Amino acid sequence: MYAVRYTARVSAELAAEIKRFAVGELGFALAGVTSAEPPAGGRHLVGWLAEGCHGTMAYLARNTDVRLDPRRFLPGARSVVCVAMSYNDPPGTPPAGPDDAVSVAAYARRPDYHRVIRKRLLRLGRFLADRVPAASWRPAVDAAPVLEKELAARAGLGWIGKNTCLVNRTLGSWTLLGELVTDVELPPDRPENDHCGTCSACLDACPTGALTAPRRLDARRCLAYATIEHRGPLPTAVLPSLGDRLFGCDSCQDACPWNRRARPACAAPLASRPQLAALSRRQLGLIRAPEWAALSAGTPLGRLDLPRMRRNLEGMAPPGSGSGAPGAPSLTFRPDPTIRPAPGGPERSFAEVQARRTNQEE
Repeated sequence: MYAVRYTARVSAELAAEIKRFAVGELGFALAGVTSAEPPAGGRHLVGWLAEGCHGTMAYLARNTDVRLDPRRFLPGARSVVCVAMSYNDPPGTPPAGPDDAVSVAAYARRPDYHRVIRKRLLRLGRFLADRVPAASWRPAVDAAPVLEKELAARAGLGWIGKNTCLVNRTLGSWTLLGELVTDVELPPDRPENDHCGTCSACLDACPTGALTAPRRLDARRCLAYATIEHRGPLPTAVLPSLGDRLFGCDSCQDACPWNRRARPACAAPLASRPQLAALSRRQLGLIRAPEWAALSAGTPLGRLDLPRMRRNLEGMAPPGSGSGAPGAPSLTFRPDPTIRPAPGGPERSFAEVQARRTNQEE
């Protein structure tokens, strides 16, 4: 067992052992250590929130003091073990879908990474506690109030690219992050240098101009935010660019040169589910709430309830048209059992049903 107070040599050995266990036993692709000092990027978060760039994601404005300082996330914290799990599928994954297939962001076509990563962080915490019985530790995945990309970059896992994603020279940005915050002092790894250079591919590829500057994302203009996080009607500004996107957008990642040369290294627990890459508009237009719940269960798609899924379908461009179009024809869905159409009247689109409900509530 390691003592709570130990020499620099023992500290280095412990850090190396933790990282070996994280990669060799838990299946993480990357592991590194940084201090629990406040990340320098915290000042950018404060300004970003003040400008309202988080849109309706009010939760991001809560616990700001904790986000800015890991020592508030775990009192007495001294170190953060940062890990990353790859979800970069092999070539040919997923197979081609139907002609009217919808687009689902790559990270969502697989089991929910929160559960996968948190389960392994708990094992990593117990591994640490076996060696330092007096240690305190706390796991964090992206839902926790921790600046995970800032910490991961400082721990040497990569650098924050101009698309605001963490980019690794071997794995690109197709990674999902986790942290183990602890009061055990471990030697920090060296941060990675910025390798974006003069490239602006991700900024140029953003369909809506949501990347307003390098490493600056205005969520209110982002298709991922609009299709996943936003609770109201789709913002008019994003409709022309929606295309066939049902859940999320990978345009800025697809354009990144580091991703085009990234090594496929999808972790087994995050293996993609082919059926989630072959969803058709017709299939989704006829689906009922229990069927959608079963289809999306245990995946990031579960964050999207049936009304918002149908909202996204309504906003899509006609199949094969490429970009989105505000005037795209409405799909016809199975009637909502709580709304009875007038005798002889046509079956209403979901948008019409929602409009009627809104008027009733007002």
